[in-house]
Amino acid sequence: MNITSRQFDAAQQHRWLQAAYYHEDVVETMLGNPDIADDDNITTPRTSAAVPMDYPDALIGGNHAIHVSPETEISKRAHTSRPGVADTDQLVTYPPATSEFLVEIFH
Repeated sequence: MNITSRQFDAAQQHRWLQAAYYHEDVVETMLGNPDIADDDNITTPRTSAAVPMDYPDALIGGNHAIHVSPETEISKRAHTSRPGVADTDQLVTYPPATSEFLVEIFH
């Protein structure tokens, strides 16, 4: 996880930051996988420039949006309401971190 000591300190005080930083780490790890990173048909615009928060994590063929999301109903609903997302097949989901796991990381 690539966060500054100041961000780490803030995450110790605010639980929502713990989940946000964990999510960012999961996204970076998935997009850094050589099967994705080395595929010329997949672009990861979120890592190449300042983009809006609801921008896709990856694009297949330049126009098929893919979002990495925790596999909760709230997250799925929030991501499928974003521009360019027609259904849940465009979501790459992962199990959300438990509170206990986040405490292990941030304390």
